[in-house]
Amino acid sequence: MASATAYLLIHEGIRAETRRLADFAAQLAAGRRYAGPVQLTALRTHLDEVVNVIHHHHVGEDTHLWPLLRRFADPFDRVDGLDVLDGLAGDHDALDPLMERVRTALARLAATATTGASDDTSDRATAGGPTEGPTEGPAGAAAEFAAAATALFTLMDEHLAVEESIVVPILRERVPDDELAAMEKRMQRGSKIRLGFVLPWLDAADPIRMAETAAQLGPAFPVLLTLTRRGYQRRVRAAYGVTAASPGPVTLRGQAEIVIEATPEQVYEAIADVIRMARHSPECYRCAWLDGAAAPLPGARFRGWNRFRGAHWSRECEIVTAEPGVAFAYRTVRTGTRPDSTLWRFELTPTAAGTRLRQTFELSGAAPVMVFERLSGRTTSTPKAMARTLARLRDDLRTRSDRVGGPDITAGSDTARGSETRSRLGEDLVSARSSQ
Repeated sequence: MASATAYLLIHEGIRAETRRLADFAAQLAAGRRYAGPVQLTALRTHLDEVVNVIHHHHVGEDTHLWPLLRRFADPFDRVDGLDVLDGLAGDHDALDPLMERVRTALARLAATATTGASDDTSDRATAGGPTEGPTEGPAGAAAEFAAAATALFTLMDEHLAVEESIVVPILRERVPDDELAAMEKRMQRGSKIRLGFVLPWLDAADPIRMAETAAQLGPAFPVLLTLTRRGYQRRVRAAYGVTAASPGPVTLRGQAEIVIEATPEQVYEAIADVIRMARHSPECYRCAWLDGAAAPLPGARFRGWNRFRGAHWSRECEIVTAEPGVAFAYRTVRTGTRPDSTLWRFELTPTAAGTRLRQTFELSGAAPVMVFERLSGRTTSTPKAMARTLARLRDDLRTRSDRVGGPDITAGSDTARGSETRSRLGEDLVSARSSQ
């Protein structure tokens, strides 16, 4: 009998996407992350593709699938079956305007992020302000977007569950394979869905079902999936941030550690100031915020300029963790010309002498990147540079405290004051496979 794999695959893609969108919108509205105009524009483009797929799926169900199921429904459950299918079609009538509401709210949010708030919500914004207070400006737009996205996911999740409980048993038990294949061909006629989007989109949602479905569609589809996967991952990272796609296996690790005679809150404030932190690094000599960001929130992006033994380059970075007094982390953004990515993380632990600050890096890079790292000596020089960065940060905190006449952050035991910066190279080459 007919396989429901492709049907369940498209459902999983819809379910995963609407859940991700609702979570992202809720974080924006609660002020737990930042998204600037460029990112919100990328999200709008991505959402347009998603809505196009969902709309095509709904039209295909109403026009082709429901009539097919009615043909194969048993006489004993035909009446009930018709009622259920009519109810599912009614859900489509509710979901389509709800998707449009999400798109409209996102467009408004992107516009307010570009022009700024029209009232006192401007400093709480988009992109990052809490939803309490007036509903105008970026905070109100973010709250509206979150409400619409949450409503969409809630209704969609319920709708898909009911569909699967009714449709899948009929497909598997009653519909012949040739009938289902003929129906799928009818659904594909006139479709405006881009395979370059939908194939990697479905693969990201359910790789096992995607592999099975692609194998059934012919040898060209697995090849097309391979060719489109990386471009799709770049676009989804632009829309949702660097954590939306895996950077690939970690190929190099390293760390450095120091004790600083200051509170975790003081140390955190210093390391989260990415503009000032660039002054302490032997390699990174400048940082600048991007896409309207101005504060260390997850999702905020900045660019860092680096130099090493005559070489100069810059990388875009995105903050992934910002827990005051606890941890701060950012990741370099993968691009077409720079497919590697490094996670830089700072962890703070209170001690009797002040704060133990541990910096780590995890590089995810293919074989050519690892060849450069080894031949240039960066496998050993990077942890040493990190140790110097931490020492300079400690000295800067001492100087600033002395200058403002604040608490004597250098107070502490002789042992703590004389503790040396320690660094060690962690695991070396773990995998040289290219990140997908």
